[in-house]
Amino acid sequence: MSTAISVYPNPFDHFIQIELTCAENRDCIILLADLKDNRIIRMLGAGLEKGVNKIPLDDLQSLQLGEYQLDIKDPTGESIYETMLIKQ
Repeated sequence: MSTAISVYPNPFDHFIQIELTCAENRDCIILLADLKDNRIIRMLGAGLEKGVNKIPLDDLQSLQLGEYQLDIKDPTGESIYETMLIKQ
C-alpha cells in the first residue's frame, strides 16, 4: 500500500501528524489505542491518493499521559504499520 509512513511528533501533546506515501489510491483504517486496547480514535482514511497524504489526528490533549499504540490497517484489517507513541 505505501512506500513510506512517518508519524510525528513523538512524544506528542495534543496532535499527531501521519504522512503516508501511497503507491496507489487506497483506503486505510487508523487506530489509536492505549495499552489496555481501549480504542481512543478510529478513523477511516478514505480516499488516500497516490503520492503523499497527510492525516492529522488532533484534539488529543484530553488523553491521559502514557503510552499508546498506533495501528494502520488495510480495509481487510491486515496490519500495514504499527508504532508506540508517548503522550506527555
